[in-house]
Amino acid sequence: MSFSVRHATEEDAAALLNLRRAVFAETDFMLWEPQEFKATEEDERKFIAWLSGKTNSVLLVATEGADLVGFLGASGGERIRTQHSALIFLGVRRECWSRGVASAMLHEALSWVSAAGLLRLELNVHTTNDRAVALYKRFGFQIEGTRRASMLVAGKIRDEYLMSYVADSEITGLRDA
Repeated sequence: MSFSVRHATEEDAAALLNLRRAVFAETDFMLWEPQEFKATEEDERKFIAWLSGKTNSVLLVATEGADLVGFLGASGGERIRTQHSALIFLGVRRECWSRGVASAMLHEALSWVSAAGLLRLELNVHTTNDRAVALYKRFGFQIEGTRRASMLVAGKIRDEYLMSYVADSEITGLRDA
């Protein structure tokens, strides 16, 4: 079966909630521990509406048949000085890893960046998550730095990379001389 990528709607709240719970339980690479993610379906509906209501934010879902198998969110800056930038978060069901789901969502997100007038996407990723780091690099993200001892996962300290994608061709004329 193949998958497709589309914008999330408030009707996706229950399925997205279940997807996020599953992803948080399947991997140690996400921010949330499964037991601390206590969002309700109404919380998820409000979250989808909040992101959808901002011109510099988006929430995408990957579907396979009727099932949600991945999500990618981009939360744009709230202040005038950061509205050109968005922080992204991405998760895919383990059973769908290596099937192009994350790539398809990133492709859609980068297309959306231009339409939304954004110049920068940024993210944090575990330094040990080699697959994700390689994926982001393939899409033009660069490592800007290392956030040392930024997470405690299963009792072990983990570092994260701060990575960004900058639409250089879009900002050449905006930089100070």
